[in-house]
Amino acid sequence: MNYKLIGLMLLLLAIAGCSEGGTTSTTEGYYSCFGDENQMIEAYFADYAPMSSESNTYQPGEQIDIEVVLENKMPTEISEGKVKVRLTGDAAIDTIFSGASVETNTDLYAADQDTCNANDDEVNIGPLVYLKEIDTKISKDIEGQYCYEMPVEVQGFLYFTEDETEIGDNLPSGANPPSSVRITAIEQEIVDVDRDSNTGELRFKVTIQNTGDGTIVEDLDECFQYRETGYREYVTLSVEGAYRPECSEEVKLSRDTKEEIITCKVYDVDVGNLGSNPSEIKFTLDGFAYEDSIDAVTIWLEP
Repeated sequence: MNYKLIGLMLLLLAIAGCSEGGTTSTTEGYYSCFGDENQMIEAYFADYAPMSSESNTYQPGEQIDIEVVLENKMPTEISEGKVKVRLTGDAAIDTIFSGASVETNTDLYAADQDTCNANDDEVNIGPLVYLKEIDTKISKDIEGQYCYEMPVEVQGFLYFTEDETEIGDNLPSGANPPSSVRITAIEQEIVDVDRDSNTGELRFKVTIQNTGDGTIVEDLDECFQYRETGYREYVTLSVEGAYRPECSEEVKLSRDTKEEIITCKVYDVDVGNLGSNPSEIKFTLDGFAYEDSIDAVTIWLEP
């Protein structure tokens, strides 16, 4: 029996099996767990703080625990002090309730990328005390806001090619992190080749949008401030990729659509290096904080 021949055949079969079943697309997104969601951090009132119903009421003068759960959906840690939380509405009016405060987060550990479980922590923004006198059972909505400051890093692709059919997916699923501020489209042209210099130029457009209900503000210090009608949202854009793409740094979003389309150019493309392989490009949206609301909960009080 020719054991060497059998061994060679087994090796070839193993290689064939790997090539057919073990290949991973180079355009697979980085943010595979929560990239399709629109918040880096989800905030909601804890089930037990406040804990109230029509049959389980508070009384005026009684301390009402108020805690907000912050869930980090990012694959990176969010450091202490990057998230601010406060109460709004009646809960923040000191003639109706006392005890409301503005608080910040402790370190929020990264989401588990193996199980896709978000890590959470709790922020205590109470306890509240209802100050009014009442003679019947009443309900009050506890409302709040949170605001966080984190850069948005988007992992996309460009295709340096003269053949339009070789342009693949510029923005695959998972290219954006979980964020309301995101890149919603990348549209590129083919490389425009200058035969005399043997170099090329590539133009592409990037659509940046606030897809959420919250507001882009300048920084954490500007969170929870009054803003006039007609307020405009701004972000800063930086780009890293082959041949150093040039894009406008300041992005001013439309008041109506809450988006802006930026035209970028790549100069001095090496014509001898054209082809269908994707080239990684990273966009960073920074220079802002994001303010959003926390869904209200209802508490009940009786004399």
